[in-house]
Amino acid sequence: MNAYRIPATWEAVSKKAYWDRDVPLEKWRERISTGHRSYLPDAIWAMDVADFVHFYGVPRFVHDWPALRPLLPAKVANKTGLYDLAWSKLAGGGWNLRPVPDFNAMPERRREFFVAVAREPGKSIYEVAKSLGMQYRRAHDHAVNLIREGKIRGADVVEGGHRKTKLYPSYNASKAEVD
Repeated sequence: MNAYRIPATWEAVSKKAYWDRDVPLEKWRERISTGHRSYLPDAIWAMDVADFVHFYGVPRFVHDWPALRPLLPAKVANKTGLYDLAWSKLAGGGWNLRPVPDFNAMPERRREFFVAVAREPGKSIYEVAKSLGMQYRRAHDHAVNLIREGKIRGADVVEGGHRKTKLYPSYNASKAEVD
């Protein structure tokens, strides 16, 4: 059996979310990108993740999802897990990246550091720095800031007589994400 399915037509998919309304695809994309108070939650509630990403567009989804997610009402929040996983895989190449609202506003190298920690949890600051071709001091600064912001967590360990800070993704939901 083929692991990939052929997406349905936009007309069929849009009917799942909007019943009998004809919603043009470009209008839908525009409304979703602005976080429209009914278009966005209705789409998340009714559409399959694959259909949403396909019709919204992968680059647009990767860019917009971290800012769109906090706009969703609590009644739809329990549907976001699969969207978060899809975003993590598309944005970071793995399953551990959390779509924080300021993801796209982070400086590029900090965002790369954040993605690297999510992609390979349990690496030390030195190991992440080395994998990114980054100076240890800059990597340490990124780690300290990301830990302080709650985006990653650090665990101090001793290996071979050397003290290291191992880095892991942080999944503690902030109050804003729960409301």
